[in-house]
Amino acid sequence: MNTKYFILIIDDASSAEFSDRYWKNKPDFSLNDYIKENNRYPKEIPDLKLETRIYDDPDFNALNDFIFGPVDKFCITEKVKNILLESNLPEHRFFNVDVFLPRKRKKVSENYYAFHYDFYHISDILDTIDYEKTEILITNKNNAITESVKNSIDIINLPLRNGQLIKQIEELSATKKLAEKNKTQIEILENNFLSFNKPEEIVFNNKFNFSLDLFEIPLFSDMTYISERLKNKLEENNVTGTIIRKIEEVKYLVPRANPKLIWE
Repeated sequence: MNTKYFILIIDDASSAEFSDRYWKNKPDFSLNDYIKENNRYPKEIPDLKLETRIYDDPDFNALNDFIFGPVDKFCITEKVKNILLESNLPEHRFFNVDVFLPRKRKKVSENYYAFHYDFYHISDILDTIDYEKTEILITNKNNAITESVKNSIDIINLPLRNGQLIKQIEELSATKKLAEKNKTQIEILENNFLSFNKPEEIVFNNKFNFSLDLFEIPLFSDMTYISERLKNKLEENNVTGTIIRKIEEVKYLVPRANPKLIWE
């Protein structure tokens, strides 16, 4: 059983931002919205017209194989793409990204791609968590514990429950007069919005797919995990722009969700 996974961090020595041209020309189509509504990728995806520009700051303007920036999920070179194509990945897509150097509008000669995947609406990794052994709690706006999560259905249902509260609030505040009249009731409803805690440990059941070379745990971790196999491939090919650490080694000045992972 392979339980050796590492955290993949993108080094900001190579950083970029969407260009003004991108904001002017980007399509109305939202890939993330489509996935959220349909739980799958569309059969045909329009040109996303992705374009990013490397920062001018010398501390952040290196041109690495991974570029830190707004491209979702990762902005990578063709070398990295080829490595990923040989790996076992969640359902994913690659999109062309035009990368420009700072100041003058000069496109880099290297081919870059957006590597996009979804672990919340498409993949079912939340179903591989052992909820009896993982303490995931539901709290209200006042941080009072209301219940514990028993299965992945509880996770799926929480946004629906919050959606019902939003609908009630909208009805109670349809006009300024109604909003004033129902002020107390609206405040009570707002305090009943629910959220999950960030567990310190996540225990997986025997459904976990150990052949996965890359995964995330939506809602409960801010990390991207890669297998030792993928780690070795990136290092053997001298891929630049990544920092790879053991899970327990990753620390941030501003706390980020990084639970201990346990496999049964």
